Amino acid sequence: MAKRLTKRQANVFVYIYDYIQENHYPPTVREIADAFDIKSTNGVVEHLKALAQKGYIEKDGFKSRAIRPLVNRDAVERILNGQEEPAPTRSHARRQGTHAAAPEAPHAKLRVLGRIACGAPIFAEENFDEDVDVDPSVFCRGEDNVYALRVRGTSMIGDGIMPGDLVVVRPQQTAEDGELIAAMIDGSATVKRYEKRKGVIHLIPSNPDMDPILVRPEDHADFKILGSIRGVLRFYK
Repeated sequence: MAKRLTKRQANVFVYIYDYIQENHYPPTVREIADAFDIKSTNGVVEHLKALAQKGYIEKDGFKSRAIRPLVNRDAVERILNGQEEPAPTRSHARRQGTHAAAPEAPHAKLRVLGRIACGAPIFAEENFDEDVDVDPSVFCRGEDNVYALRVRGTSMIGDGIMPGDLVVVRPQQTAEDGELIAAMIDGSATVKRYEKRKGVIHLIPSNPDMDPILVRPEDHADFKILGSIRGVLRFYK
């Protein structure tokens, strides 16, 4: 049977559990410290050690976001409400031949927002009718606003981006020279390498048969960086 928690330990567990439910990944030690106004992260580490020793969480000490609850939230709520008996840990339930309700972080999915050209720009249709069963944190850890766009065209085949692929985009409004980006031009979207030379933005394809798109200073009002390309997904039939 899991050992009884102190009220502070129970509150830390509930915070971790709720954070995972909302964000799909665990909080860092610093985030826990800030949430409870604990000045030293060492104090949080001690709470996490106690939660692990008492059978409420698993934690990989070498990773910043590697906390996994082993019991459900209701079990710890009972402790906070003054009830004496906590729910069994997963290992205890296994010994008793029962299934513990140890929660997993909700399985996040990558949202596909529309289409984007690798060639001449095309309109990026924001349709929310497709999700891909891939956790976005694989491409950008700790980011819950990354999304995917489906590729059309062949201008980026030199970077291994083929028609039908999904490019994963981390939203941002600026770019460094050489960065692979998704951009909007005159209401149309495209994927290219970004370079800026003497005030002129060059959107460079990796297909040698295609020319760069030039965005001159007078055209900047019609140009917008959508984000950085963080990865490519391809599915084979």
